[in-house]
Amino acid sequence: MTRTDRRPRQRLGEAARREAILTAAGRAFADRPYDQVAVARVAEEAGASEALVHRYFGSKSGLYLATVRGSVKLLLDRQRAADAALPADATPRDRLAESVRVYLDSVTTWAVGWLAPLQSPGGEPPTAAELRTETRAYYVRLMRTMLGTEDGSCDYALHGYLGFLDAACLAWAARGYPDADRALITGQALNALDGALRAAGHRGL
Repeated sequence: MTRTDRRPRQRLGEAARREAILTAAGRAFADRPYDQVAVARVAEEAGASEALVHRYFGSKSGLYLATVRGSVKLLLDRQRAADAALPADATPRDRLAESVRVYLDSVTTWAVGWLAPLQSPGGEPPTAAELRTETRAYYVRLMRTMLGTEDGSCDYALHGYLGFLDAACLAWAARGYPDADRALITGQALNALDGALRAAGHRGL
């Protein structure tokens, strides 16, 4: 394949090159919807060839799935670290509020990459949509444990809370992510969950 760019390429090991490609893809998918990102452009930004991107990830959809999986892992790692840093007597409401803070940070960082799947659900590969569904189910399991509702009786409330949070963040994005609204979003999301939990017969937050 003939190169069309003249950017000098560094000699990197396989792991470092793969990471460089993922980093470049993360920036690209954060700034533009899936269908507007070209593999050739990602390869150029990573200082790699398009053939090498396909060798590591198989296809554009494979590259996107790896990027989404990495973003989900990063979000979960940050939320676990933030939760671990809370005092031992932190309440479930405190812990959920901290998880929302980290999520809002992620929303502003991922930008278009976060918005696009919500605005156009069919605009990304099915494998990525499946990963998001699995991740949401994992979040519900985590919240069950946090709230002591292991029997699943509050699952509708938990799924509804996550949907409320995404819908609120969509409206927040439309306003340009005003920092002053973070506390409002957090408070309203937690109050919505509190009401839903009480309606399900739980003690609430």
